[in-house]
Amino acid sequence: MIETYLLEHLVAFKNHRTLSEAAEALHLTQPTLTRSMSKLEDEFGVKLFEREKKRLYLNDTGKVAAEYAEDILHMHEAMEEQVRLSDRRSKTITVGSCAPGPLLELMPRLSTTFSNMALSTEMTDEETLITGINNKTYQMIILNHQLEGELYHSQHCGSEHLCASLIPEHKLAYESSITFKQMDGESFLMVSEVGVWDAIVRKHMPKSKFLLQSGTESLMEVAETSSLPAFSTDLTNRVLGMRHNRFSVPFSDKDAQMDFYCICLKSEYKNYINWFKRL
Repeated sequence: MIETYLLEHLVAFKNHRTLSEAAEALHLTQPTLTRSMSKLEDEFGVKLFEREKKRLYLNDTGKVAAEYAEDILHMHEAMEEQVRLSDRRSKTITVGSCAPGPLLELMPRLSTTFSNMALSTEMTDEETLITGINNKTYQMIILNHQLEGELYHSQHCGSEHLCASLIPEHKLAYESSITFKQMDGESFLMVSEVGVWDAIVRKHMPKSKFLLQSGTESLMEVAETSSLPAFSTDLTNRVLGMRHNRFSVPFSDKDAQMDFYCICLKSEYKNYINWFKRL
């Protein structure tokens, strides 16, 4: 069997075309690379190179060998990547979500259920989540709707209601509920990554400005000294607690309430059956 390093040397020679340039790219001496080329010919038992004075170049058979060598090295890299990925998957549960709230509430429970495994979370768009569950980048995803089709198991895992976080002096702070229309035009403090909520508030409050903060902690710090409205939800209030000296007033609009579904491939359901029983 031909050793991998010889294939690497052959591909380098194919790409750089001269022994000196290939040797430099491989951080080898030219005599070392020359010996590799001779060893390859011995391994194949055929002539791979043409030699003219001080010049060495691939013949037609050598070109075929170099092309196959390149393919084999690519497959070797892919194999290593997939083996490592498989090992990570066996030790890690990666969950993708369309919104941050469900991750806050569900991850501690998931960690308890699978105490022998590491957890990794990511928030991204729906298209990426669906692609990820299909190619097993994610073991589970959370969407704001069920995923139809025989490939998936979808189960309701919670809901979230959007609220405005208002200082006591705000004219609507003592209302039992408000509407997007009532708040449209006001500037809001908002976390930069709120998933599907971003499009909803921008759609229903087109006149408002949204001052983005890098994270929840940053937003809470700014909110402490600001009179601007901010966003909260019943879920984040439940997990993180109410913000000091602010009232959380729910939006009454239909789009202000959202159900979430935890989804896995049906072929993987048996691995997570204890989790879905807890939902």
